[in-house]
Amino acid sequence: MDISLDKNAGDFQIRSYKERTILVNNREFREPFTVSLNKLTQEHLPSTVDAITADALKELNIQDYEAVLLGTGPELIHPSWEIIEAAQMMGAPLEVMSTGAACRTFTILASEGRQVLAILYP
Repeated sequence: MDISLDKNAGDFQIRSYKERTILVNNREFREPFTVSLNKLTQEHLPSTVDAITADALKELNIQDYEAVLLGTGPELIHPSWEIIEAAQMMGAPLEVMSTGAACRTFTILASEGRQVLAILYP
């Protein structure tokens, strides 16, 4: 599904998400990564949503963003309460959703120039 909008305030634009593959600009991702308006990285992420720790969230500096999206894959996977609470204590509540929903939400918020971080698990 093509989800891109014409307007984007940052360097990175999610173009599509299908079959556990996310297309950002012209690069395909099949492993977890984070993307914001001006940064894309595959560092500091465990291989599964279940393995996310509070320390991993700290390394991502989630407190620097007004919206933090966690795309958990094709289906919604709820992280542990400890992770949700840790994010809230850092001042950046996690918005947990399927990866497709997170890609669409990121695209909309990025088009508005909002400081958004998406943690995406294809």
